[in-house]
Amino acid sequence: MYTYEDIKRLIEEIRLTNRAKLILIKMRGMTEAEAHRFIVRSAMDRCVKKRQVAEEVIAYHEKFEEKRGNPRHATGNRHSA
Repeated sequence: MYTYEDIKRLIEEIRLTNRAKLILIKMRGMTEAEAHRFIVRSAMDRCVKKRQVAEEVIAYHEKFEEKRGNPRHATGNRHSA
């Protein structure tokens, strides 16, 4: 049986993965299926969890946007301090 914390972690992983997929779709022109496959294959090839790949995609995008001076995420959300 899943605990509240297990479910909370799973929901957070899904949220991060979906955000990373949206970034890949908007910035790389991938389809949703291609973005999902990219995250899954990257995780498998590197022997890491999908969550880590998603976090790296998001962090790279935020760093890239910061250098460009763009205060918006690919998702349209503004950075919050």
